[in-house]
Amino acid sequence: MSVMTNDSERVYRGVSADQRRKQRRAALIEAGLQLFGTEGYPNVPVKAICDEAGLTQRYFYESFSEREALLDAVYRFCVEEARTGITTAALGYLAEIPEVMAGEPIPDEHMPGLANVTFGAFLHQLTFDPRRARIIFIEVVGVSPALERLRIGAIHDWADLILSFTAPTERESPRRRLAAIGLVGAITQLLVDWQMATVDPIGPQSGPELFSTEAIHEVITSMLVATYEHILRL
Repeated sequence: MSVMTNDSERVYRGVSADQRRKQRRAALIEAGLQLFGTEGYPNVPVKAICDEAGLTQRYFYESFSEREALLDAVYRFCVEEARTGITTAALGYLAEIPEVMAGEPIPDEHMPGLANVTFGAFLHQLTFDPRRARIIFIEVVGVSPALERLRIGAIHDWADLILSFTAPTERESPRRRLAAIGLVGAITQLLVDWQMATVDPIGPQSGPELFSTEAIHEVITSMLVATYEHILRL
């Protein structure tokens, strides 16, 4: 039984039309994550996405103007999930430091631990669901100018996150910002190679043995600490 609440909103089995639209959109994003993250964006037509979501194509176009718009939404979802994981891990680590709880800057001796914990959380986000890694590092690259702008903007957002933990606002400078952006670029390339090593290595010496998550975790933690010591904390 449905109940009319006004001229444009219909409640069906306790769920409003707006809630149903949101549920359908979420189902399409999950379908996009599954198919783009396993078969690749170029190989997935709209019909396959709708079949995966259990919806008709009419409902696809209710939420998205085209496949690229869905890829945009899936990418944003993956990045936001990773950012939430990192932030939660970092705040949990910082909550154990008395100086930080008292409102003081993070003591230098805690930076290696913070780098290790935060990047470990990022790797966890990618390894527990490899679809997300493929979306972030492979599938959005070069699709369109709009998605390239989104991807590069995300790199700058990651740099902002690094700076928020390592460089107080009054000490921000072009040099520190460039260092953070460059660091994120280096991390991104290592993770692109890690992702490719599992599906299509570029050479016999570039397989999973080289790009292990343990080695990448150790190297990037060292890079984060070195960048902090030589540039960000000055």
